[in-house]
Amino acid sequence: MLTRLARFILTKLGRVVFVSISIAIFCLVILFLEHFADSRSVWAFDCNSKIYQFKNQNGEVVHSQNEPLYLSLTIQDELISLDYFTGEEENEREFISLEGNLKELEVGKMMYQLDLKVIDANYQLDAPQLQNYLAKELDVMQESLILGNEISVAVQVLEMDTEKEYILIKFSPYHTLWACRLLE
Repeated sequence: MLTRLARFILTKLGRVVFVSISIAIFCLVILFLEHFADSRSVWAFDCNSKIYQFKNQNGEVVHSQNEPLYLSLTIQDELISLDYFTGEEENEREFISLEGNLKELEVGKMMYQLDLKVIDANYQLDAPQLQNYLAKELDVMQESLILGNEISVAVQVLEMDTEKEYILIKFSPYHTLWACRLLE
C-alpha cells in the first residue's frame, strides 16, 4: 500500500494532488487559527506603570515616575475600549477614552490593528503630559487626540498566560511595553 502511494506521488499527477491537498490543509489550519484567535467574546486587561517618562520636544524629561499611569483595554464582541488615565487626584487627573473595532488581525504575529475614536478626553491645560506621551506611544499627532477624532493603533500580544492572569502587550511602532493583569 505504501509503495503504491509512493509511486503515485512520484508521478506528475501525484505531485499535483499532494501539493493541492497540502495547500488545502494549510489554509484550513490558518482559518481555524484565525477563528480561535478572534472567537473570545470578552477580554479585559488592566495595566499600570510607575516607570515612565514624559519628555518635551527637546528630549528633556518633564515628568518621571511621580504618578502612576493606567491603561485599561476591554474587548467585548467586536467593540474595543481603550482608556488611559493618570493616577493624580480626581480634579487633576488626565484621561482619554477611545472606542472602536478590530480592523485587521495578523495571526502569525498576534498583531491587532485597531480603528478607534476618541470619545472622551481631559488634559491639563498648562502641560498636557498624557497627550504628549500618547502621541508617541500611539504614533499620532497630539492634535488628533481630541474628542471625535479617529486614530489607528497597532497592538501586539507578546505573551499571555490565562492561568497566571497576565498579558504582555506592545504598541507599535515605538515598542512601548505594558504588562497587564488579565481580568475574567
